[in-house]
Amino acid sequence: MPSADRQLERALAAVRDALPAITGLSVSGGRALAKYYGAWIASAFQPWRDPADGSIVAFEAYARSHSKNGSDLSPWQLFADAAVDTDLVTLDRLCRTVHALNYFHRDLAQPLVLNVDARLLQAVPERHGEFFGKVLSLLGVPPSRIVIEIHTTKLLDLTRMKQILASYRRHGFAVAVNADSVIHARSLAHLLAPELLMIDASAFSPDSLVRQVESLHEAGVRVAVKRIETAATRAAAVAGAADWIQGFHLDLPAADLATFSARKP
Repeated sequence: MPSADRQLERALAAVRDALPAITGLSVSGGRALAKYYGAWIASAFQPWRDPADGSIVAFEAYARSHSKNGSDLSPWQLFADAAVDTDLVTLDRLCRTVHALNYFHRDLAQPLVLNVDARLLQAVPERHGEFFGKVLSLLGVPPSRIVIEIHTTKLLDLTRMKQILASYRRHGFAVAVNADSVIHARSLAHLLAPELLMIDASAFSPDSLVRQVESLHEAGVRVAVKRIETAATRAAAVAGAADWIQGFHLDLPAADLATFSARKP
């Protein structure tokens, strides 16, 4: 068995022994999987790149799932099927644990971006980041290597959002916040001061994207532009001096991290 696979097996065993709330973990084909009711959960990764030179600055993890008969399931459907809060918390923790296992047994320097389901922010009343911090401790990974990506929701008021971000930071995590619009983004930059603010390139024309990224930089925030799907959109992100970029024009998500070239011309 390759050394990386042995390391993964040991890491999985440590998590399983120390945290009985994390169940259904296994290793298949050199990758960690988790069983959740009738579905198997695996990881796919997509790089975030430096727009100036195309180098990889981070990886983002996504849940991929399939049923017992092998058919693909939408991750959104999987989370939607978690009808009660306890199921949602279990599923979210499973996904993040699987992603951490699949990522950190590799010798990679870049941070890992992990989404937190918006419903989980409501379901967990306090101490956000505490449980996942325990998982990372078992893996020997400092929380500073994780960027928690939060999708703001109308169901959470500003005071609650500040409490959640403060809790993640208290446990050592960096925080990225998704914005629905530039007005929303400037407000979040001022009120929450996230380490990274993410905007969707598909919401803007190329010329508008340049202006919006520049405007957010003037507000004192680092900007990540996602859904870069055309050469023109990439050029606009470069012209606006975005800090990170990501999208299908650059890379498709893949389970194998070796798929990705270190630099993208």
